Amino acid sequence: MNKLRKIEHSLGYMIVTLCAVLVLLFLAVILWDIVAKGSGVISWSFVSDAPSEGMTAGGVFPALMGTLFVTLITIIFSFPIGVAAAIYLNEYAKMNFSTRLIRASIRNLAGVPSIVYGLFGVALFVQAMGMGRSIMASA
Repeated sequence: MNKLRKIEHSLGYMIVTLCAVLVLLFLAVILWDIVAKGSGVISWSFVSDAPSEGMTAGGVFPALMGTLFVTLITIIFSFPIGVAAAIYLNEYAKMNFSTRLIRASIRNLAGVPSIVYGLFGVALFVQAMGMGRSIMASA
């Protein structure tokens, strides 16, 4: 029985390794295609200039800076709140109905794509609260 179990483990390990190599091969082909087709059109002016001609020409600098600012502001707000909530739930919260409800909600929220939260954020901050299109509303 022990020899059969070793054979099963070896076979399972080989299948998992083959699948991992196959996925990495596909990833390498996709990355190679992106680099091969994109390296000829990326230039310093594309990265450092603003869009022009109705956003059909020019660069992506404002988009890069907007993404950087939104990410930094989001980290500044969400990191302390998230860490404090995690510490409270793991160290101080008594196990009762509300704690179980919060933990179940966190598990469910982890399965929702972030774009859905972005759409709810647009509805809440931009439209309902009237913040307009701004970096603070985006963050």
